[in-house]
Amino acid sequence: MTRLLVPAILALTALPAAAQDANGLTFGGEVKLEYLDTAGSHLWAFDGDVSASWRSGGLLGFDASVDTTYLDSSGGGQDLTNIWAALVLSTGAGEFAVGAPRPLVDTLGVMPKFSSSRVLDLQTSFLRGPITSIVSASDHGVTPGVTWKQNSGNLTFGAGYHHLNDGANVDILEGVMRYQAGDTTFFITGEFADVDGPNVTLMQIGAFHDADRFDFGAALSQLDLLDATRSLRLYGSFDVMPALTVRGDALLIQDTNDIYSLSATYRMDNGLFIEGGGSKITGSDEIYDIGVGFKF
Repeated sequence: MTRLLVPAILALTALPAAAQDANGLTFGGEVKLEYLDTAGSHLWAFDGDVSASWRSGGLLGFDASVDTTYLDSSGGGQDLTNIWAALVLSTGAGEFAVGAPRPLVDTLGVMPKFSSSRVLDLQTSFLRGPITSIVSASDHGVTPGVTWKQNSGNLTFGAGYHHLNDGANVDILEGVMRYQAGDTTFFITGEFADVDGPNVTLMQIGAFHDADRFDFGAALSQLDLLDATRSLRLYGSFDVMPALTVRGDALLIQDTNDIYSLSATYRMDNGLFIEGGGSKITGSDEIYDIGVGFKF
């Protein structure tokens, strides 16, 4: 796996020149190869998120993206992939996406990923969302639905419906609202999953401040599944130099082990980056990660 993925990442360095053309087509994303070590065990992971968007300047448009995480460990591999594609209708009442649109809680997300490890970010996302993306990976990766979003000055808001058609017939409703006040963004999101059994609800409210050399944010979440579980995420980062950023993360979870992380990212002008760090789960072993990726 490693022999194949590293050349693939390096080959993507030719993509930025084709990232946008005059016809309203935009293209971008990020891929990363990551290695994790904890208590003597190790795990390789490949994470990718690539998207394309086209706008005609009129009524019709199109959005498509693929987000994937492949885990390769001694116990076997696991592939978690979502494919999103939707026809977009731009109207005076807002923008409607019909087909298999990506969740708005994902596309309008404000908080950065948790830690430098994509695996740890994925494993903690069930407390932070979006839950639609998590469960969609088990639904053959394609989840039909419809989303709507609208902008009004500094306020962006929207709602969506997604249906898992793998036999479980799970329906998920989502809503999102965010407000931009200078360098600070305030947000609130909600997801409700109608499942065969106890329904799942995830609410999140928070704020994120993006300054020139430092960022910080906080988000309070509540997951309702049988019992309510509250968590508080704290984030901060500082640009030591234009190419080097250090960051700290904390996820404080009600009635269970908290997670703390310290990491750094070094970015190159051609889009390549190297990042790594260490994370500590209280009462458990440390987790160390190192990875190389490409952002375009």
